Amino acid sequence: MITIEETNFHNAYARAVRQVIRDGTPIIIGTKKEPKPILDSPAVIMISGKGIRQIEDREIHPQFPFRLVDQYCEEFTYDFQRKYLNAAIETLKFSYTYFDRLVNYQSRYSVTDQLKELNTCLKIQTETYNPSNRCQAITWHPHLDCNSDSPPCLQRIWVRYAGDNKVDVHFDWRSRDLFTAWQVNIIALIDMLNREVIRPNNCVIHTITEFIDSLHIYTSDLAEAKEVRPIPVSPMER
Repeated sequence: MITIEETNFHNAYARAVRQVIRDGTPIIIGTKKEPKPILDSPAVIMISGKGIRQIEDREIHPQFPFRLVDQYCEEFTYDFQRKYLNAAIETLKFSYTYFDRLVNYQSRYSVTDQLKELNTCLKIQTETYNPSNRCQAITWHPHLDCNSDSPPCLQRIWVRYAGDNKVDVHFDWRSRDLFTAWQVNIIALIDMLNREVIRPNNCVIHTITEFIDSLHIYTSDLAEAKEVRPIPVSPMER
């Protein structure tokens, strides 16, 4: 189990990369047609302090390979979802998006916009000063995902009022690509939550905690991942 507490978003990434390389278990995931060798470890990662601001400012580590951060954040908006639903089937990259699972969650009896429910739940918490453990949104549909080749990695979002207009945010992941996806996933999800849930209730984020069943680096990315280094931090920022 990897456990990291950081006030620097970039060094949380660098430390996680180095620990998975050092302590991760080599296994093969994927399908028989497309096996994917990885180094794997369960993990808990908590970010606070300046690290929250770095996420909100869409900063990424200099050695993080994905650079299209603004375009990715756009995928977590209602406007993008409307365009995606109206696109031709053959042009779609995925059969679902996280945003679609969150705002169009279909049960047997209804369709629920879980972001609006999160907003309402947080509003009640701030008005009553009573933290709730029930303020959550989920992505998993057993009848769609149990036998799918590409089920959602993100499983659950949890938001709780921490007093003084602060909230704690938790993410639960069944699977997490550390080297090429970890930073940009958090940036886009926090951008979405701030816009739709947290700031409309005059709150700010206190901590972000990730619970990850399988934090991994693909073997094909190992050579590049081994070059990742922590960012020097001024003693004034610690």
